[in-house]
Amino acid sequence: MRKKILIIDDDIMTLRKLKRSLEDYFEIRLENAGSRFVEHLSEYHADLILLDIEMPVMSGPEVFDTLQKAGYPSVPVLFLSDLPNPSSIRDAMGRGAKGYLLKTASKAEIVSRIKQIFTEQAGFDDKTHILVLGNDVTTMRIAKLDLEDGGYRATCVFSVMEALDILRQKNVDALLITEPILNVSEQEIYETICKKLSVRSFPAVYALDSVSKESLLDKVGKAVGR
Repeated sequence: MRKKILIIDDDIMTLRKLKRSLEDYFEIRLENAGSRFVEHLSEYHADLILLDIEMPVMSGPEVFDTLQKAGYPSVPVLFLSDLPNPSSIRDAMGRGAKGYLLKTASKAEIVSRIKQIFTEQAGFDDKTHILVLGNDVTTMRIAKLDLEDGGYRATCVFSVMEALDILRQKNVDALLITEPILNVSEQEIYETICKKLSVRSFPAVYALDSVSKESLLDKVGKAVGR
């Protein structure tokens, strides 16, 4: 069965170009309004989303954040951009986006990048999943990279509500709290999450000030029983 690709872009010409490039390899669905996609989220089924960064009404990063909060963090998202390495995409990558493609990229580049993501995803789903909760983008990005280097799957969220949405899907092996949030300590955050999930305890690591990569991986390994 062919993988399903959803392309969201307000530019009709870009949609047509990408459809021509990809339809020989994947099942394609097009959407030219991010806001409409969000309004009818449950009607869309995709294995990967190509998402334009600049759209009226609702930008690509805003759509991405809504997608994560709605409980779809496992759907890979690649942003579409006219500019190389825009800062808004860098922030989204820290929260789980797979990166971006230039709209001027060749057919071969686009197809190759998407196939690479699906190949990575096949092995990615079997990895121990660590949920990273905090509010500092730089700290969380470093923690995510360190965990991935250590062979873990890592997803970043910025609020307890987002964390609970993912934890309720029961596909997380441990929680990593990188710092206090809104002056609430890591221990208080952990206790709140346990109470909301109606569990007495949950594998967790926190208080990470000045923790080295080796120490982080050691703490996480002990939490998940490695």
